[in-house]
Amino acid sequence: MTSAAPYASTSLADLLPALRYADPHLLAARLEDVRLPLGWWHATPLMEIEHVIGAEALSHQVAQALRSLWPHVEIGDVIPVLRLLDTPGVEPGKTVAQVAREAGPGVVDGDRALASAFGSILDRLHQRGVPREASEGTRVRDAVSVIARWLPADAPAEVRAALAVLQGLEEDVEDGPSPVSVAEPVEDQAAGEQPQAVELPVLRAAFDDHGPAAEVEEPHVGDDAPTPPPGPGLMAEPLAALTRMVGGWDERALVIAGQRMFTDEPAKLQDLGERFCVSRERVRQLERAVADSLTQWMVADEDGRAFAGHLAAVAERLGTVGQVAEVHALHPDHARPVEAMGVPLGDVVARLLPGGTLVGTWIVQGDAAALRAVMQEDLLAACGDTPLAWDEAVALGSRYGVRGEVLADWAADLGRFQVRDGRLLYWGRSLNDRAAAVLALHGKPMSMEDIHEQLADGTAINSMRNQIWTDERFLRVDRNLYGLRAWGGEEYLGIREMIAREIANAGGEAEVNAIAEALSARFDVSAASVRTNLGGPGFARTRRGWVRVADQPGEQDAPYVPRNDVAGTRRCFVGADGRWWYRVELTVDHLRGSGFPVPAGWAAHIGGAPHREPVPLGHEAGETSLTWRAQPTVGSVKPLLEHIGATVGDQVFFNVTDGHLNALRLPAPADGLSPEGGAARLTGWTAAVTPAEAVEVIARRIGMEAGQEGAALLERLAERGDKDIAELLERALSGAVPAF
Repeated sequence: MTSAAPYASTSLADLLPALRYADPHLLAARLEDVRLPLGWWHATPLMEIEHVIGAEALSHQVAQALRSLWPHVEIGDVIPVLRLLDTPGVEPGKTVAQVAREAGPGVVDGDRALASAFGSILDRLHQRGVPREASEGTRVRDAVSVIARWLPADAPAEVRAALAVLQGLEEDVEDGPSPVSVAEPVEDQAAGEQPQAVELPVLRAAFDDHGPAAEVEEPHVGDDAPTPPPGPGLMAEPLAALTRMVGGWDERALVIAGQRMFTDEPAKLQDLGERFCVSRERVRQLERAVADSLTQWMVADEDGRAFAGHLAAVAERLGTVGQVAEVHALHPDHARPVEAMGVPLGDVVARLLPGGTLVGTWIVQGDAAALRAVMQEDLLAACGDTPLAWDEAVALGSRYGVRGEVLADWAADLGRFQVRDGRLLYWGRSLNDRAAAVLALHGKPMSMEDIHEQLADGTAINSMRNQIWTDERFLRVDRNLYGLRAWGGEEYLGIREMIAREIANAGGEAEVNAIAEALSARFDVSAASVRTNLGGPGFARTRRGWVRVADQPGEQDAPYVPRNDVAGTRRCFVGADGRWWYRVELTVDHLRGSGFPVPAGWAAHIGGAPHREPVPLGHEAGETSLTWRAQPTVGSVKPLLEHIGATVGDQVFFNVTDGHLNALRLPAPADGLSPEGGAARLTGWTAAVTPAEAVEVIARRIGMEAGQEGAALLERLAERGDKDIAELLERALSGAVPAF
């Protein structure tokens, strides 16, 4: 059929030249449609595209492509024809992102503005709204278009149904009526293996998505008639109506409907073609004919119009989002099969809802991707740091038309949101995020065991400890209590460190009883334990019952001072909680139960000294000790290594706090770890880092101040003897690629 429009052969690439040079895979991800030919944007006339998916859907697809592919390019460069048009709200000198951003705060508003700009080009291109001499077919088409744009949302159902009939016939008006039947389908240009999305354009026109669907008046029900349907708008017997309709279909139409159009696992075109001894293209044509047949039925037949009203009532009940299971529960008929097709009526209804898109088990009105993006952003902003009260979450969801009954499941599907104790919280991607969420929900510090119990995700408690100890968001407030640093409070550093802080706060000298009472009152330590530590290395008596921190060589009870303190000792690293850890790479000897030497700086830090009594070290699987004769040595830790599941090649980090030996296991890394990642990992840092971030992390973990240059850090690592870390870091900073 020849069009009267002067630019009937114009393709999308003629208006957006950038399409000719863009990555085909990126274009396909944004523009492909199962109803359209492959690569339609290169040569298929836009008028044909509009006939298949409509101008509005076309404009929206183009808007999404513009925003995702060319956000920082001037819109006049992407769409040169805009420089010749006076488009309201769109200045050719602005970038695509600016046009979208100035339209409103959300993705939906930005897409709408870009779609409107492109839609105005289509209107000018096809002379919509411009008086002209035209053929009879063009005049009918223009008249229908004008009526559709101006028809109010509350127009009677009969008027809207009449308009739908005109829209369905406008393509064939020049050649006379050509009703579509299942036996003789029209040509269909759709490509690809997936079944067509049965959006039924005529049906969508009959149910304007800007207002509630018109209720369908049910016929009078007599005494012996079935029970009236639940709620307004629902048919009494929708299954019977549809069964009567499909009774006129042949076997091929029924198989295509049941095994391809209305099922979660659609049959392939090739398989159906072989079954019917026809081509794949012929199966596609038959599929389109089935959709057309349903459309005509719901517009022109009394049963069909009642069924269309039934669909509209179901869509109104679901709102913006709903689940297929809800559709099945809305009416007794929905759970029953359409015998001829072999699928439940609810599956058919779910796929025919006006304006709906099936996404997994969800039915979403409008642009599902845009709705997910904007709601995820708003929910994260509302409950990212503090759990959101459920009534506030319901109010937020209602702004998008999401009902409270499905909000919890919808939020979980959006991405790791959970409802706990009547509040919505962000159940993050990492273990640290989830632990922070548990603390935020609890509202006060918790023990490691309690946090681990609340996570209930199978994570080993030792792994959780490692993550929490190295994350700045957490604050240790007692021997085994952890809160969020944002809450504030005094940080617990261990008995000896807390004693030293107490003495410093008292002016350098304090009474033993006062220290014991103060610390035992604030923390979960006994006064006797405090007095025992005051009598050990590191503290000196000044007068009866008073102590200070020992700092003079040769002073009684003064600790041994090694040549390098713990900050200058190789393989020693400080965690976020201020505790120093010593790294050991496990060998067969460790797992056999042999003792192993440790650096003097770390040994002195945990209370050891040459030729003094061994330092007892208890741990979760027993006990061992640190002895210092010729060199400091830790006894067998085999039971502890077995307890944490360590194997040969693992890096294990040891720490001593209040006489308790802690061990954290870091498995050997996967292949392909970057040099900067490997260097940071040797300090206990497991997250991905850039070379600059690696410098910051490593410097902080060896006790250096923030803002270090790479050269200064490398020099300090060499002084400490951390040759393995220095080599990896130097390679990362120089950008050298190792030869294999």
